[in-house]
Amino acid sequence: MKIIIVGNGVTGVTAARSIRERDPDCLIEIYTREPYHYYYRPRLPEVVAGKLEIDDIVAYPPDWYEARKIDVHLETPVASIDPEAGEIVLGDGGRRAYDHLLLASGSDPFIPPVEGADRPGVFALRTAADALAIRDWAKGARRAVVIGGGLLGMETAKGLKDAGLDVEVLEALPWLIPRQLDQDGARVLQKEIEKLDIKVRVDVATTSIEGNGKPTAVALKDGTKIPADLVVFSTGVRSTTAFLTESGVAIERGVVVDCDMRTNVPSVYAAGDAAEYEGVVWGIIPVALRQADAVAGTITGDDSEKSCDVVPFNTLKITGIDVLSVGTFSCEDEEGCRAFVEEDFDRGLYRKIIVKDGRPIGAIVIGSRKGVREIQTLIDNGASIERWGEAIVREDFDYAEALRIAV
Repeated sequence: MKIIIVGNGVTGVTAARSIRERDPDCLIEIYTREPYHYYYRPRLPEVVAGKLEIDDIVAYPPDWYEARKIDVHLETPVASIDPEAGEIVLGDGGRRAYDHLLLASGSDPFIPPVEGADRPGVFALRTAADALAIRDWAKGARRAVVIGGGLLGMETAKGLKDAGLDVEVLEALPWLIPRQLDQDGARVLQKEIEKLDIKVRVDVATTSIEGNGKPTAVALKDGTKIPADLVVFSTGVRSTTAFLTESGVAIERGVVVDCDMRTNVPSVYAAGDAAEYEGVVWGIIPVALRQADAVAGTITGDDSEKSCDVVPFNTLKITGIDVLSVGTFSCEDEEGCRAFVEEDFDRGLYRKIIVKDGRPIGAIVIGSRKGVREIQTLIDNGASIERWGEAIVREDFDYAEALRIAV
């Protein structure tokens, strides 16, 4: 059995490893447009800052792949696929046959139609090459503007600040990290970020990047002009699917899959940023890991892993600040739903747990790691926490004891 994987990001490499653990004899080939083996994408801002080189963030050395008989083809983009023939078509016209094909092609940055976005000195940070280009440009720059206040935007801002630039972040929505935080939590986080001397503006619209060749300023809808000689767009991503246009594979926002990560085309699967399940492209690492294991099970006939009913969570540091975001973070007037909140704005602490029918369904924790692991487990297990009421959200709550009792 021969399995071809398109893409060598976290999804593709995790799936390859998981397939090999289940099947020691199948052939596994990975094709990627990248010149590097799989690297930790969230650490690219540290490359921008000059703290790390690309080799420092590469996850596994070449002999790791050799030991697992995973054949990686670097700088070998896939131009299209031919499901009827059971082949992929490479950029140079070459063809490679497969028995099973996994589309783990990831995503590409979305750049909104802003005038001047194509100027030299205007970037998006998605790949190792992007990080190196931004770092090189930053050596001759003084003022940077990051357009987009999501997770990557804030980390990019921190990387540019560490590189010695004055940095300002622009977010079009009313608060930062809008996919993972509520407005109150974002307000706490913004205050802590501004302590790092990173300026933040929310609820602003960018209209153009001004300059004579190179950027000199970012113009806002209200007429404000923010000086900048380096601009980074961090305005979201889109699934990489252009090479599938004539393949017959169903595509909406991403490649449409079922709970087993199967597409509508036999023997073709998708996972990670490239995949859409029930109208959602998650685009976060925890879900990518879950889907990678699920698709490995599907391909090898092990149905013990499923990707359905994923509770999205992120446990991370944003500009060095601990943040947990798991599940839903709003009741939205649902019956039987309550939000318990503890906030210490001066200390940069925020805790919120959403409880429905006595069971936790979501949480936000900022500025603390206390109880984070236990909260995730309680949510994952749908544990009853009704007996503790609003005490469950307090930082001095005994989460370990609650976990022992409830799970």
